[in-house]
Amino acid sequence: MPFSDGDEQDLVDALRDAGDLALSLVAVSAEGTVIGHVGFSPVTIDHKACGWFQMAPVSVTPELQHQGIGSALIRAGIEQLSTAGAGGVAVVGNPVYYERFGFAVQDGLTPESEHDLPYFRAQVLAGETPQGTLRYAPAFYGPQQ
Repeated sequence: MPFSDGDEQDLVDALRDAGDLALSLVAVSAEGTVIGHVGFSPVTIDHKACGWFQMAPVSVTPELQHQGIGSALIRAGIEQLSTAGAGGVAVVGNPVYYERFGFAVQDGLTPESEHDLPYFRAQVLAGETPQGTLRYAPAFYGPQQ
């Protein structure tokens, strides 16, 4: 499954425009150029606000990938959400990659899209794993939602 179709900036813009970008972290080069980004947006579980977030997109300038930039952004974002009292974070992506940050299958918590299920992982930051169907911010479903 490809995890990027090159439109991450459009997604970030749509999330920001809708007020759904709860946390946005960037990595900047010594020259002041943005070289990486991670965003976190609120989700609902069974159509209720729950203090959980979706981590996406995670992006790093292609020629600077595999240098730990994305990992540092992910860790910093999770730490900030945890400090702020978030219940947890969900992600859809390469399971092997995200499991090293503590993401795992959480029994009883599923994504709305069955297509995402093999790639869906979550990390509980506080409390218990919520039970139900997780729905992302509307921007993840395209302009018609």
